[in-house]
Amino acid sequence: MTTQNLQLKNNKMKFMKTKLLIFLLFTTFIYSQEYELGKVTIEELKETKHPKDTSAVAAFIFSKGKTSLQYQQGKGFLLVTEVENKIKIYKKEGYEWANEEISLYIGGNEKETVSFSKAITYNLKDGKIEKTKLGRDGEFEEKVNKFWTKGKISMPNVKEGSIIEYKYEIKSPYLNSFPVWEFQTYIPVNYSEYTTQIPEYFIYSKMNKGELIPKVSVDKQNKDIIFNSSERYSANGVMTTDFSKQTVNYEETKTTYVLNDIVAIKDEAFVNNVKNYSSSILHELSMTKYPNSPTKSYSSDWESVVKTIYDNEDFGGQLNKANFYEEDLNALLKDITTTEDKIITIFSYIKNRLNWNGYVGYYSDKGVKKAYQEKTGNTADINLLLVSMLNYAKLNASPILLSTRSNGIPIFPSRNGFNYVIAGVELSNGSVVLLDATNKNAVPNIIPENALNWFGRIVRKNGTSEMVDLYPKKVSLETISILAELKSDGSISGKQRKQLTDYNAFRFRSRHANRNHDDYVQELEKEHNFSAVENYEVTNTNDLSKPIVETYSFSSNSMTDIIDSKIYITPMLFHQMDVNPFKAEERAYPIDFNFPSKDTYNFSIKIPEGYVVESKPETLNLNMNQNMVSFRYSVSENLGTIQLSCVIEVNSPIIESDYYPHLKELFNQIVLKQNEKIVLVKK
Repeated sequence: MTTQNLQLKNNKMKFMKTKLLIFLLFTTFIYSQEYELGKVTIEELKETKHPKDTSAVAAFIFSKGKTSLQYQQGKGFLLVTEVENKIKIYKKEGYEWANEEISLYIGGNEKETVSFSKAITYNLKDGKIEKTKLGRDGEFEEKVNKFWTKGKISMPNVKEGSIIEYKYEIKSPYLNSFPVWEFQTYIPVNYSEYTTQIPEYFIYSKMNKGELIPKVSVDKQNKDIIFNSSERYSANGVMTTDFSKQTVNYEETKTTYVLNDIVAIKDEAFVNNVKNYSSSILHELSMTKYPNSPTKSYSSDWESVVKTIYDNEDFGGQLNKANFYEEDLNALLKDITTTEDKIITIFSYIKNRLNWNGYVGYYSDKGVKKAYQEKTGNTADINLLLVSMLNYAKLNASPILLSTRSNGIPIFPSRNGFNYVIAGVELSNGSVVLLDATNKNAVPNIIPENALNWFGRIVRKNGTSEMVDLYPKKVSLETISILAELKSDGSISGKQRKQLTDYNAFRFRSRHANRNHDDYVQELEKEHNFSAVENYEVTNTNDLSKPIVETYSFSSNSMTDIIDSKIYITPMLFHQMDVNPFKAEERAYPIDFNFPSKDTYNFSIKIPEGYVVESKPETLNLNMNQNMVSFRYSVSENLGTIQLSCVIEVNSPIIESDYYPHLKELFNQIVLKQNEKIVLVKK
C-alpha cells in the first residue's frame, strides 16, 4: 500500500470516527434530556417562537402523567393520577394555557380530590431567571352542582416568553375509568409520557384514539401489601391486644406510552369536536380478579350502564313524582285530546315555566318538585320533569341519555360517556319525537345543536334501552328572493325577503330574535357595505310554529365595477361564497354539517336602459356521490331583466373523510361559479 493510499485510509477512518462520535453525542443528548420540573434554562426563556410551529401561541415542553392503583389501609385501592406539566408561553393569546382546571366527582359517598404543587412561573429579568410561586389567591374551587366541582389554578406573573410548570395529584375512589390521557392538544407538545401501574387484580380495556401511535414499553414487577390488624381479648380479667401483620404479594404491570414532537390539532370547518379525533389513550375497567373471589365484570355493555343510571333516585326516581303538578296539568290538558297537541302543550308549558340554570347533567340536581316550584333547574331537572308530565298524559315518553358535542363521542360503555338527558316520545309509527325544554326556541325534533351528537340512548321504564339517531331527517330551508334595479352609474337598490325554517329558524331566533333592530341593521350595512338598509322587518320570532321571515330594502354603490363603459356585476350580489371553507389538503375527520339543508336563491335584477348583456356565467349542475351534496346554478336574461337561480343542497349531514377531496373540489367550483360576473355593454 502506498503512503498516499495509507494517508487516505487514515483520513477516512478519522472522518468515520468523528461522524460516530457526533452521532453518539447527539443520541446521548436526545435520550438524556431530563423531563423534570424545576429545571428551566435561560435559553428556554429566550426562545421567542416554537422551532417547528412558528404560529404556536404556546407549547408543552413536556407533559408527564402516571396513573396507579394504590392500596390504603382501611380504604382499599384508590386511583391516583399524578401529572407534571411544563409549558412555554409565546404570545398573549397563549395566556389561557397558564390556567388549569380539573373536574372532580363529588356526588357519591366518597369524593374525588385534587392537590396542586410545584407551581411556578419563570421569567427572564435583567438576564436572570425570576421565579414567581403560585399563591393562595391563584388556587380555588368552583362548585358546578351537587355532583361536580372543579379544582382550578391561575398562574401568576405570566408574560410573553414565560415558562410555567406545575404538578397536580388526583385521588379517586372510583376505579372504573382512568382520566383520558391526551397526547395531542391545541398547541404543540414536544414530549408526552403516560405511565400506568396496574395490579394483577384489575383488567382494563385500552383504546388508542387518533392517528399518532405512541411507543409502548411494558415491565412486570412484584409488589407487596402489608395488612396490619389488631385483636383485643380478655385474659384473666385483663384486656390484652395482639398485633399482627400479613403480607400479600402481587404482580404489577407498568406500561409507559411515549410520543415526541406532537403537532397541534387544528379546528377545521364543519367538524363536530376535533378532540374526538386527537391522539389519546383511554382505559376502562372491564374485570376484577381478587384472590379467593369470583371474577367480576364491569360496564360490559350499555344495557348495564343505563340500568345503573336509571335505578338512581336522582334519575329514575324523579319520573314517578306527579302530585305537585297534577292540578296544573289537568287544567292545562282539559280540552286536548290528540297526541301531537298534548306534546306541544306540555312541552311549551315546561319551556315557559322553567328556566335552565346553565348546568348540564343526567342526574337531577335539586329534584323535579323543587325545580317546578322554584321555576329553575339543570338539564335533568327540566327534562326529567318533562318526561314525567308526558307520561302522566298517557304518552309513551322516556328519557334519552346522550353526550354533548363538547363532551365528545363515548367510546366505552360507561356512565362517564353520557353527560346530558333529553325527552323522547315514541309514536305508534316507530318514530321518536325528540324534546329538550332547556331552550326557549326549541320545538319538537329541534334540539340544541350541542346535543346533536351522533346517537343517544332511550331508557324505558320496563328496563329496555336502545340507540336513537339524534340527527334531523327534515331538511332546513333558507330561501332568499331579491328584486333589484341596477343603474347606469353602477348603483343598485332592491328589496330582499328571506325565509328560514327548522334549524335555520332556530339559529336565527337564538342569535338575533331579542336583539335591538337598529343595532342589527347597522351590522347588516357594515357586513355588506350597503349605503343604507331601510324598512327592516322580521316576523314570527315568537311564533315557533312558523318560519322566520325577514325583509328589508337596501342600496349600494359597491357591488359593481365600471371599466371602459362596461358594467361588471356578480349576479349573486352580496350572497356569493368568497372563500372555500375547506382549505386543508387532506382531512382525517368526518365533515359534520349538523343537519340537512337547502339554500335557494332567486334574484331578479333589472339592467339599465340602453345596456345589453355581453356575457354571463354558464349554467352549472354538480352532484356529489348520489346527491350527498348538490349545486345548481343558472343565469338568464329576458326583456332587460337578469334572472338568477342558485340552489345548494346538503342531504347528508355527516360525510366521511374519504369523500373530502370530492367535497373540497365541489366547493371550489361553487366559489368560482358564484363569483363569475355578468358584463353589460351599451347598445
